[in-house]
Amino acid sequence: MDSSLHKHYDDEEFDPKGLMDAYFCSEKFPLIDEIVGFPLKKMHETFSSGRVRGDTMIDISAGPTVYHLLSASNIFKEIIVIRLTEPTIQEFKKWLNKDPGAVDWSYAAKAVCEIEGNREDWQVKEDKVRGAVKQVVKWDLFKDNPLDHVVLPQVDCVLSLWGLQAFSKNKDAYRSNLKKCASLLNIGGHLLLFGALNVKHYMIGEHKFFFLPCDEKFLREALRDAGYIIENMDVLPSRKGCDFIDYEHLVYIIARKEREV
Repeated sequence: MDSSLHKHYDDEEFDPKGLMDAYFCSEKFPLIDEIVGFPLKKMHETFSSGRVRGDTMIDISAGPTVYHLLSASNIFKEIIVIRLTEPTIQEFKKWLNKDPGAVDWSYAAKAVCEIEGNREDWQVKEDKVRGAVKQVVKWDLFKDNPLDHVVLPQVDCVLSLWGLQAFSKNKDAYRSNLKKCASLLNIGGHLLLFGALNVKHYMIGEHKFFFLPCDEKFLREALRDAGYIIENMDVLPSRKGCDFIDYEHLVYIIARKEREV
């Protein structure tokens, strides 16, 4: 895919709230069971199993997404949220501060409470995430030091939901961004990575946006070269068609940082 044919995540046409409202917060969206349901299920399985633990997690994900943090807040006392653009950061902070007009994540929060067996406490679940988020930081991929003046500790877990393929404009950039994620992890810490295989595009309104197309082989090689060992890979075939987004499979990877590179 020629990335010049599509808008990019950092273009001014990218509408973070429009993306959330269209894809993540409405039961009417035909792929909601895949794009929201699959990560909710995998996050619950991962954190309830005890295989990924620690005190501090860094989240580097696409848009002002929150739903993947609902189960993570059961484990991690401190969550550091990293986002790429100021509009995305502002939308995330609206939800964090319960400001009017913030993205409505009640659908996902209720779904997580149902998975965990306590549907009535969805507002408590949201507040638990708010209490765990200690920092919201901008990550500038176009700088050698993407965090600029911000100094972060190496942590136990880095979580990325759809982010690396949305941010990376080619495969070399993806490999580089995987290594930047690894630099934030302790040796033995885990990268939890959600992505999609063989994506063509996604749309916000009338604009088509780039999402790095890749296959399972590339992901395995890129993770190995970045110093990770893949502990688990789940692939979910898409069962429905949709005009707004085109992908063949969703993928969830648990990878452990084995070495510095």
